[in-house]
Amino acid sequence: MKHYTLLRFVKLNLYFFGMYGLLTAAWFGITGRFSEESTGAINEILVNAAIFSLLFTIALLLWYRRTEVRIPVKSISPKALDQKLEEIGYEHIPGKDKGAVQVYKPRPPKAPALAGRLFVQKSANFYHLQGPVSQLKSLEV
Repeated sequence: MKHYTLLRFVKLNLYFFGMYGLLTAAWFGITGRFSEESTGAINEILVNAAIFSLLFTIALLLWYRRTEVRIPVKSISPKALDQKLEEIGYEHIPGKDKGAVQVYKPRPPKAPALAGRLFVQKSANFYHLQGPVSQLKSLEV
């Protein structure tokens, strides 16, 4: 839960860097650009992959930005909250509870997989839900 956005940024950035680099290298191999100047082609692939992955990762993190919503404990029961979260497309991960925090993962097609996990923590008076803004807006309690 702590530093979740930073962890998502690093994972997405590495994933897009690797995939863009591999696909571009495959394309350069098919078109024969490595035979002309291999070091220049490799540098071009790495620079383009770094720029693409950075821009695409920032775009995804802005698209699925995260927020915290507080729901009063008196207004909804834990089972009803689970049901509401299932309606918006999140399912509980039973083995991933981190202390008092329950972890929910998106289940497409209702919730996009790139939206990331949703964390629910119960305090004395509130349920603290941390997740993507677009999904938590649709949660009506």
